[in-house]
Amino acid sequence: MSSQTRVFYKGNKEDFLVFIDDVDEYEKYVHGVSSIPLSAVLANFDVYRSITGNGSSGQLDIASKQTLNEEFGDFNSVEDEIIPKILKNGQLQNLRKNSIH
Repeated sequence: MSSQTRVFYKGNKEDFLVFIDDVDEYEKYVHGVSSIPLSAVLANFDVYRSITGNGSSGQLDIASKQTLNEEFGDFNSVEDEIIPKILKNGQLQNLRKNSIH
């Protein structure tokens, strides 16, 4: 068994997820340690959404710029504007998944 940690953000129109590499670094980042780079927190800089648009389970897809724009308004950078909002306002989820050996 391995675990997959992510932050779930409940939006007004759709829900979004980002995947976390290091929970300790995430905790420091959310509690205001400004010297923590996002690269120490995230598995990648993609924002995902459920194909159904709602919830945190099921098949995920990378959210398009248009989808993010509809939820968060105009933005210049996913890394600087969207991901920090998801990290600070979302819920940490730790999911266990089966791994095949």
